[in-house]
This record gives sequence, structure tokens and C-alpha cells, in this order.
Amino acid sequence: MALTQTDRAGRSLRTMMRSGTSLSGAGAVALALLLPATALAADAEEASVNAAPISVTATRTPMEAFSVPGQVTVKGAQEIEDEIPASLDDLFDDIPGVSSFGGPRRTGEVPTIRGFSGPDVIVTLDGSRQNFVSGHDGRVFIDPAFIGEAEIVRGSSSALYGSGGTGGVIALRTLTAEDLLRDGDTIGGRVGLSYRTGNDEFAQRLIGAWKPNDMTDISGGVVRRRSDDVRLGNDVKLDSEDDILSGFLRGTFRTETGAGIKLGWNRFHNDAKEPNNGQALTGNIAEKEIDSETFNVGFFFNPENNPLLDAKVDVYRSKNAVDETDETGTNAGVLQERTVETFGFNADNTSRFAIGEAVDVALTAGMDYYREEAEGALGGGARSGVVSGDQEFYGFFVQSAFSFYDVLGLEGSEFTLTPGVRYDRFTSKIAAGGSQGDNQLSPKVSARFAPVEWGFVYGSYAEAFRAPRLDELFPTGTHFPVIVGGAPVGFNTFIPNTTLEAQSTDTWEIGAGIEFDDVIDDGDIFQAKLGYYSTEGENFLSTEVIQTADTTNPQFFPAPFLVPGFTCRAFVSITVDPTGCGGTTQIVNIPKAELDGVELEATYDAPRFRVKLAGATMDTKNKQTGDPIGIEQPDQVTADLRLKLPEVDSYVGWQATFADDHDGGSVTTNDRDSYQLHEVYARWRAQEGALAGFSIGVTAENLFDEEYQRVASDTLEEGRSVLVDVSYTMSW
Repeated sequence: MALTQTDRAGRSLRTMMRSGTSLSGAGAVALALLLPATALAADAEEASVNAAPISVTATRTPMEAFSVPGQVTVKGAQEIEDEIPASLDDLFDDIPGVSSFGGPRRTGEVPTIRGFSGPDVIVTLDGSRQNFVSGHDGRVFIDPAFIGEAEIVRGSSSALYGSGGTGGVIALRTLTAEDLLRDGDTIGGRVGLSYRTGNDEFAQRLIGAWKPNDMTDISGGVVRRRSDDVRLGNDVKLDSEDDILSGFLRGTFRTETGAGIKLGWNRFHNDAKEPNNGQALTGNIAEKEIDSETFNVGFFFNPENNPLLDAKVDVYRSKNAVDETDETGTNAGVLQERTVETFGFNADNTSRFAIGEAVDVALTAGMDYYREEAEGALGGGARSGVVSGDQEFYGFFVQSAFSFYDVLGLEGSEFTLTPGVRYDRFTSKIAAGGSQGDNQLSPKVSARFAPVEWGFVYGSYAEAFRAPRLDELFPTGTHFPVIVGGAPVGFNTFIPNTTLEAQSTDTWEIGAGIEFDDVIDDGDIFQAKLGYYSTEGENFLSTEVIQTADTTNPQFFPAPFLVPGFTCRAFVSITVDPTGCGGTTQIVNIPKAELDGVELEATYDAPRFRVKLAGATMDTKNKQTGDPIGIEQPDQVTADLRLKLPEVDSYVGWQATFADDHDGGSVTTNDRDSYQLHEVYARWRAQEGALAGFSIGVTAENLFDEEYQRVASDTLEEGRSVLVDVSYTMSW
């Protein structure tokens, strides 16, 4: 029997449109409408098919993730806990087109989507932007033990979220009481211990929840992590010490009228010891103090009897700081500071209404504003390449979703058309004087047609942009020295470029999905979704290094600066004439670029076993040089096979990743060999008896100690690592 797309993605949305039900106003009702009930063999969570995940970020309205006209992946609280993640990178290894680069140190990891990274990927935590971007100090600092849901939207997202939407959106939500408590229980919590051999990491966590009634939801927790050097696939130890203390607290309070308030706080603190450049193999060892803190408050109003009103307002402040003191080198003993503080708010409303019996409309309109203040200092003075100043962004958007039913006389068919447009204005100012500003229009239209119960096709066109950052417009100072015989003989220096244009893209995307249940056995489900995207880019922001010294010679420092997007030319051997050896570093616009790729996600989930397959191809090109741009990833396939053992409240599984080799073009340091990664895992979670609530998970990552290196990373990745996790969850 085929799953009815109209029932699961149409009728439920029709009911929500006409009743005004939403996740913010009555989340349990919305989920009940959207999630199909599935019979379980022995355990309601483990022995059968999981409920369908819901996407909110991709369209700003609740929709089954599989039915979204685009590529989006949603991971829920149970799936995240089962993966025993130590960092965000652990959540991306089975998502097509998504990865991390920067090496295995958590302080250097940077997420990348379809070749875009850094400021080209929007990251939010409970709706609050996380805007920290650094050349070598990572991108976002959040303990994964607090994440109750991770939604990854791949592709153009500026029509709803503005600057940075060229790559996509990573939306993270912290745990709620509903994630931790059994139905009907009001108080509970979870304690856990974990250990991983790859970096001798020992983690302790304590998380609690309280839900005294249907109107109140409070959760919070604390995690402590300590880790040592990272063992790479070639058995080399990578200098790295972390001492992390994290905490979070959130609460949601509703009233009978549909109004409510939500409050949130998240804190991450790491006393680390590693090279000054957290992405490098070696370098000057530095004591680092990494702080990330986010406060947010939100208001919502969604009366059940008024489908025209589903309003939300969110206000937030996030601050990220990395202070470091080198133990050796030219800056030994000198405090180096980098801080990014963001204040913002966003407001939107969705009105749902029907036009006759066959057309439903969801009209969403809103605005947002955020101000980003950046500071950099070296011993109280200016810090090279780190600009002090501020940027302001504000935008207005509108989107309409039209759902047509029984199209062309096809009973049960559905056609959805979703046009939208956004206007953004942004300005950049530095403390030393100087400013730049611009504006951007970002339209998008998507369509989805389900002519039959079991399948649909979709297509979209979208424009996206990313504004140049302060460190790209106004950098000054030294990028790196040229070393001969242990002494600097020249310096590569930063050059400002205030003529930079915003990076912009035009993306076409098409795809199809099929979905069946009861294929082989009662209660099973098969889903597959395939998409192709083609992106034309203008004014891509890229780093150009012009070096008059032969940096490819190993006696000179630093060869690893030949990284993606860097153009080194006019090489002269400085062994002959070492005088005047230096160069410049400047951010420039690449006039034309193109990216395209294919992404596939397929799952067969049955009461006894589950098979998942994810694959992606990616091709990027600078049209002037023919070289790859951004963080192009190799073609990759990931397979996951899980055997469920409900008789003993357990499951065991195997996951394998096969990555093709990668041609870095003229930048030969980006050539990479193909590799295979294998992982085995098991989880036991007692459901009944005296041990009910206890859980033990074991995972062996990189089982065969593969020596592999990701594109744009200067180091190999972690070798074989065994993870053991023990937890106890209770509620009453």
C-alpha cells in the first residue's frame, strides 16, 4: 500500500492552514497531524519505523521533511543521542553534500554545504544567528549533547534568511522537556558518561526537564569534556588539549489564548592548548580561551480560532570570543583577541486561508535585523587581519504557498507553488574610519507536483547572496612571514579591497521522491529522494595570495598556504636573492563561477532492520581558470545497515563511506586520494524491569585506521577511535 502524499503532506497542511494550528502554538497537535502512526514490535522507539521528521526552517512553516521541494535533512533527539557526537562534525558524516574541513580538532572544524563554507553557510541556535567566522579558529561552538534537533537545508536560502544563504542553513534546536520525558510524565532527566580513545576524551553530562502542565516546558543541562592529543590515521599525535564546560537552559510558557514566551541561554567555554592555527598540523603552541554565549527571548501568538494569526518575534544576543597567547614565536606571551558579538531580532506572521474547496494558501511575511560587532587586538594594539568595526543587516521578506488539490481531475493529486522574495540592505564600518554598503533582492520560486499517492517531482529557482565581511573589506597588517634560516626575510601583507561586490548565485534545482509502505513486511517504509542542482555564481569572494618567494620549497614557511581559492604567482627562488621576499594577500571577486551536483537519500526502514543510502557528486569551477572553487568535496557514497533486536532492546549496525579521489586543479596541494571509512556500532536501551532507562552505546569509527585527508585540510583526520557511552534516563 502506498503512502498517501495528500494525506501526509497536503491534508495535514490543509487542516493547519484552516485551523491556525502550528508548532509554536500547539506543537503536539501539529505533530499528530503530520506524523503517521507506526506500529512497533516490542519497543515504541527502537523496534520499528521512526516517525517522519518535520522541517520548519526550509519553508518557515511545518512540513514533512521528505515532502519539501528541495534537499533537507532533519535529525531528531533520539538519532543525535545514538550517534554519540563529540562535535558537530559527527552529525554530518551521512548527509549528502555536507561535511566539515579544517582537521580533526574541534576548534578548527568548519561546516561546508555544496562547496560553500564559513559565512556562506548560515548557522542558528534556537533561531539565533551564530556569526563567528575566523580564518583558523573554527566556525561554531555548541556542545552536541544539548541538541534536540538539527535541520540542514542545502541550497539557496537568501529569500528567507538573507546574507549567507548561498550554501544553506544549519538550524540547531536545544533539547526540550518533550525530548526527554515519556508521555504523561512531568519531571525527569538524563545522566551520562562517555569515553573515546581517539583523543582520550572523557565526557560527563547531566540534563533535566520539567513539564508540570501542557503550557510549561523547561529543560537545562551541563556537560564537561576533557580530551588530549588526537591520534591520526598514520599514528601521529596531533597537539590538542581541550577542557570544556558547557551549559544550557530553556523554557517555553504558553497561555490558553495561544500567546506565549520562550527563553533560552547557551554557554560554551573551552580552555584549549594547541597550535595558534587550530587547523594546522604543527605551529606555535598557544593557550586558548574560547567563549561562546547566546541569550534569546521569543514571543508568539497563535490563537486556535484565528488561522490568520501565527505571529512570532525573537530577540537574541550571541557573543563568541577566542583569546590566545602563544608560548613560542614572535608573539610569545602576547594576548591575541578576536571577538564577534551579534544582536538581532526577527518577526514574522503566517496567515492561512482557503480559496474555495481546492486551494489553500499560507502567506508568510516578516523582517529581521542584526548588528554584528567585531573586535581584534594584539597586546592592546591592532591585530593583523582582524578588523574592528561593525556591520548592520536588515531585510524584509514575503512568501506565499499555494496548495491545489485534485489537479487536472486526478483524485488525490496535489500541486504546490511557493513564490517568495526578500530585500536586504547592509552596511559595513570600521573603527579606524571607512565604510561600505549595498542592497540585494533575493527572489525564489519552488513547485511540487504529486500526481500519484506514492511519488512527486519538484523544481525551484532561487537567487542568493553573501555580503563581504569586515576582514575581507578592510584587512591590514602581516599575513605571514617568509622564513630563511630561521629568520624572516620578508612578509606577506594584507591589502584592503573596498570595491568588493557581494557574492551572488542563481540556482536551478530539480528532483523527485517516491515513498511506499508495507513493501515487504507490515509496518515497513521505503523513501528515496534524488535532486540535481546547477548554480551560476558572480563575484565569488576568494583569497588571492601573490608571493614573490618560492613557498613550495620546504625550507620556506608556510607551504600549507597554498589552499583552495589561493592564487600564488610570480615565484622567484629566494635562495638566489633572498632580499625583498614578500608578497600580498587580498580578497578579490571571481567574476564567474559554476557549481553543480547530484544528491540522493534513500531509506528502507522495517521492524527488523533499516538500510540507509546517501550519495553526492559535486563539481565546482572558476570559469576564468578552470580550477575548483570553495571547498569542493569528492564524489561520495555512504551506506548504513542496522539490524534491530527488539527481543533484547538492542540494535547493531555498520556504516561505510566511499570517497573518490579529488583533483585540485593547478593547486596541487588540494589533490586528495580516494578513501574508505568503516564504522560499526551497537546500542542497548532497557525498556522494562529494574534496569529500565539504562543505555549503553559502543561505536568504533574509522575501523581500519584509514589514512585520509579532506579537501582544504592541512592534516590527516582522526584514526581508529572507539567510543563508549553509558546513560540513564528517568522520568515520572
